[in-house]
Parts: sequence; C-alpha cells; structure tokens
Amino acid sequence: MSSTADQSLAVFQRRRARRLAYWNGGIWAIGNGLTSTTLVIYLAEQLDAPRIGLGISLILAARHIVGLLRLGTPAMIGRLADRKRFCLGAYLLSALVLFGLPLAAAPGFLPSPGASLAALVILWCLYHLLEYLGTVALWSWLADLVPQRIRGRFIGQRERWMVAATAVALLAVGLLNWQWQQHFPKPQWWIGYAIPAALGACCMVAALAPLAWMPRAAASRVVRQGATLREILAPFTDLRFLRLLLFGCWFSFFNGVTQSAQNLYPIRVLGISLFLSLAVQTGMRCGQMAVSPWVGALADRFGNRPVMIVSLLMVATGPLCYLAATPQQWWWFVAAWVVWIAYAGLNVGLPNLMLKLSPQRSNTPYIAAYYTVTGLCYAASTIAGGGLLDGLHNATFALWGSAAKLDYYQCTFLFGWATRSLGVLVLLLVPEVPARNDHGRGGKGLGIGD
Repeated sequence: MSSTADQSLAVFQRRRARRLAYWNGGIWAIGNGLTSTTLVIYLAEQLDAPRIGLGISLILAARHIVGLLRLGTPAMIGRLADRKRFCLGAYLLSALVLFGLPLAAAPGFLPSPGASLAALVILWCLYHLLEYLGTVALWSWLADLVPQRIRGRFIGQRERWMVAATAVALLAVGLLNWQWQQHFPKPQWWIGYAIPAALGACCMVAALAPLAWMPRAAASRVVRQGATLREILAPFTDLRFLRLLLFGCWFSFFNGVTQSAQNLYPIRVLGISLFLSLAVQTGMRCGQMAVSPWVGALADRFGNRPVMIVSLLMVATGPLCYLAATPQQWWWFVAAWVVWIAYAGLNVGLPNLMLKLSPQRSNTPYIAAYYTVTGLCYAASTIAGGGLLDGLHNATFALWGSAAKLDYYQCTFLFGWATRSLGVLVLLLVPEVPARNDHGRGGKGLGIGD
C-alpha cells in the first residue's frame, strides 16, 4: 500500500468513496444538529436540578472523560471486527443510545430532577463514547482512501457538507421549539426537545448507509489484527506528535474552562432564547460551509499551521464579544458567533496535521491518543469551570491598579481571550511536515486527481 492511499483501489472507487464520505458526513450532521449539545443544555436547565453549573459542565465534559477508553480502540479493531464493521457497529450503538434521552427527560419518569440530570449525563457520555470509537476507525479508514496531497481539500469539502446540514437542522430545531412553546404550556415543553432528539437518532442510523457502501481499503497489520500495548503507547514517545498533542491540550483546556460560563450567560444574564441561540449557530455554520473548502485548499498549498494561526487569533476574540454583551447590547453575543466562523481553519487543520504526523500504516493509536488526551484536558477544565461558576457566580474582582470591578463572567471571558491568544505560541512549536510513511518519506504534489 502506498503511503498516501490504497493503490489497490481503482481511481473511480476512491472518488466514489469520497462522495459517500460526504453523504455520510451530511446525514450524520443533520442528526447531530437535531440532537445538539445546546438542546441538551436547555433541556437540563428546564429540570431545575440543584448545582446546575456543575451539571452543565458534566454534560459538556463527561463524554470526554469516558473518551479515555478510546485509547483501547486500536486494540479492539481487528480483534472484535474489521475496521469497517467496527466503525458501523459503534456508530449504530451510539445512535440507539440517543433514543433514551426523551425518556430520561420526561417528567415523573425518574424519581427526581437530580436523577433525570444524572441520566442525561450518563446517556450523553455513553453516546459520545461509542461515537468516538467509531470516529477513530473512520479517520483511519479515510486516511487509506484519500491521497495525502488532496486530503486538506477533502476534509474541507466534507466539513462544508457537515456544517451545511448541521445549520439546517439547528434552524429547524429552533423553529420547532419556538412554535411548540407558543402553543403548549410549560409542563409540556420537554416534548419540544424530545422530538428533535428522537429524529436525530433516526438520522444517525440513516447515515450508516453510505459507510456500508464504501470500500474497505487495504489495512495494515495493526488495523487488521489490533495494536499491541507498545504500539498503543508509541504516540507518547514521538516528539513530533507530542508537540501537536501539547497544542491540542492547551487549546482544549483553556477552551473548556470557559464553557459553563459561555453556556449559562446567554440564558441567565442576556435572556437569549433557544431559537436565537440555535439561529446564531446556524449562521456560524453557514459561514463555515462557505469557507471550509477554501481553507482546505489554503492548507494544502501553504501548510496547516499558518491557516490555524490566523484562525486561532480570530477565534480568541469571541470571549471579548461576550464580555461586551449586556441585556441592552445583546448583539455582541451574535458577534461572537460571527468570529467563530474562523473555527473552520482549526476544524480542517487539526485533523490534517494529526494524520500527517501519524505513521500511515499504524495511525489508529495516534488518532486515538490525540482525541483521548485532548478530550480529557477539555473535560477536566470544563468541570473545574462549572464548579467555579457555582461557587463564584456572585463574586466581583478588582482590576490591578483600578477601582473598577468585574464579575465572575467578565473575568472568565477576559481569561478566555488571553489564553486562547497565547495558544499561537504553542502552535509555533508544531512541525509542518510532509505526511509520514513507513520509510520516513512524505508525499508531494498538489493535484486533485485520483
């Protein structure tokens, strides 16, 4: 097998595989938009459970904690099933778990609001664990189907499909929820959340059809038979990969610590409705849909790191927009989601760099290691941020050398801007290199053939 793609497949088969990957991403993204984290957070807030700050942080973070088990994915693939069957099975189980969300949220189904919140957290993290297991297998599979020299454009085009589908689904959920609340009393509002959750699970099942039609692609011994312990731990002794891992941990940690504040501030301080919240997310995804293929082409031509640096500096200004937002000037909340269109550069660059810095024939341990470790950093900081929010949400802090005082939300948003901006210095440590193969040579070329 070539270092860039499985050359045993004909050109038309690889092109067909890429088209099927686009369809899979689009259909799955519809389901993801219908059952979004924002929807679950609003649902949790309706439960009126105690310590809601910590509860929301657990919804955001618990899925990353159980993601530690992703490190075992390379060992499971091959031993339990081949890569394709493992991917399909994990995604199918993850979709089936989502059908439990409406029951967990139903009033009276569980003995207390606290029990309902706990059930939401458990189901949510189990869904994501199974999804993550499937994603490790999927990225390894796609790496063998798509030549490295056009992989940036492929990821960018697939990202366009996904953000477009997610945007449509989010807007549909917002409109449905708004109409539901106009026609039904508050005790029945949970049904307006349960319907999209169930429909989202159905879409995620439907997204398996394109994957089922995709060719398997030749796989390495590690993928066919399962990785050994030494191969699973190999990413943690690879200095080049560790630099990327360091940046991923930095960005994940300081992104996570502000999440509870960012999710509760619009609800409790600005009075933002679910419809408006989902509408601005839809706008962000439409912007990402427009720029993702262009960003992917720039990454292929100039490298991932320059594109990511510009994106990171733009993304870092989002918390400053939250800082400026008040109930009277709530449009700054919208401005934050406009600048977060720049996440497109990170969404394309990070997976592309991850695959380039991973050995082609044994990339599953690297993929699992990256998502597991960065996910744990995000989880730890999100839980810490939720705990701080519960304990300090009424506190004020004096600025150095000034009589002015900031509340907890304002301090958190300033901290988020500063730490995300400083991430550029960490990103400069990450090498921009050709894709790795088993002989240490990288692929070249910018053609879009194959």
